[in-house]
Amino acid sequence: MSAAETRRSLERQNEPNSVHTQKDFEDFDKLAPKPHGRVVACDLDDVLSCTNHVLSEWHNDVYGTNMTVDDFYYYYYWKNPFWGSPKETFEKVAAFYQTSRLFEAKPVAGALEGVQALKELGYRIVIVTARSPDYHTHSWDWLNKHFPNCFERIICTGQFQNASKDGEFREVVTRLSKAEVCADLGAVVLIDDSSENAIQCATAPQAIPVLLFGDYEWNKRICGPSDSAEAMGFDVRLLAEGGKRFWEEDVFEIPEGVPLRRVNDWPGVVQWLKENDSDVTR
Repeated sequence: MSAAETRRSLERQNEPNSVHTQKDFEDFDKLAPKPHGRVVACDLDDVLSCTNHVLSEWHNDVYGTNMTVDDFYYYYYWKNPFWGSPKETFEKVAAFYQTSRLFEAKPVAGALEGVQALKELGYRIVIVTARSPDYHTHSWDWLNKHFPNCFERIICTGQFQNASKDGEFREVVTRLSKAEVCADLGAVVLIDDSSENAIQCATAPQAIPVLLFGDYEWNKRICGPSDSAEAMGFDVRLLAEGGKRFWEEDVFEIPEGVPLRRVNDWPGVVQWLKENDSDVTR
C-alpha cells in the first residue's frame, strides 16, 4: 500500500545516512534467522489488508470527499486527486495513523484461502512491509485475527534504526530494503502491490521472482525519488498540463526479461506457484 511508503518517502528526505553497513546485515541475520524451507515474502497492505479502501473512507468522512480506490492512480498519495501537496498529504496520513481505522480493514478477497493454499504447498510465509514499527504489535494482532497461525513473522523495512526485535522474532525492524530482506531470507518469491518494490526486487543483484499483486491503478504506474516535489501534486500537475488526463499516459510496462508477473488476485498467486513450484525451489 502507499500510506506507509508515502510517509516513508517524505521522511527519507531528512534521513542522515542511508548507506547500509555490514553490521546492518549481521544484526538482521541475528534477529531474523532464516526460516527452514521455502520462504514466500508477502506484503501486507492491499495484498492481505484492504488498506486503501479504509483510508479512502476515512478521507471522505473527514474531508467530505468522494474518493474511491480507483482514484489512487499512483503509489504516492499526493500524486492523486483529493490529497493536496506532499506536506498536506503527510499531515493527513499522520492523522489517519492516529485513528484505529487501519486495523478495521477487511482482508483482501480470497487472501485467507490463498495463504492457506500456499502453506499446504509447503511454503513458509513472512510478512515484509514498510509499516512503521510503532504499529507492529497491532498489525500482528490483526494478522492473527484474520489469518491465524499463517505467518512466520512480520518484518518492517527501510527504517532509520538498525534491526531490532520483539516477541520471539515475530516483529523485526531493519534499515534494509525489501530487496535486501528478501535476498537475506532466501525468499523464492515476493508478493507485492507496488510496481516500485516489484522492479527493485526483480532487478536486484540477487533478484527473485515478483508477483505484482492486484488489478490496482497505482501499480500500473511508477513513482520515483523526484516525485516528492510540490510540482508533482495532482492539482498542481493537472493545472500545468492544462487539464490533460496525464495519468493515462504514464502507464508502466514490465521490462522484458525481468522476473516479474502481474497477478490480479489470490487464485492467480496460488496458480502461479503451483505451475512454477519446481522452478522457484532452491
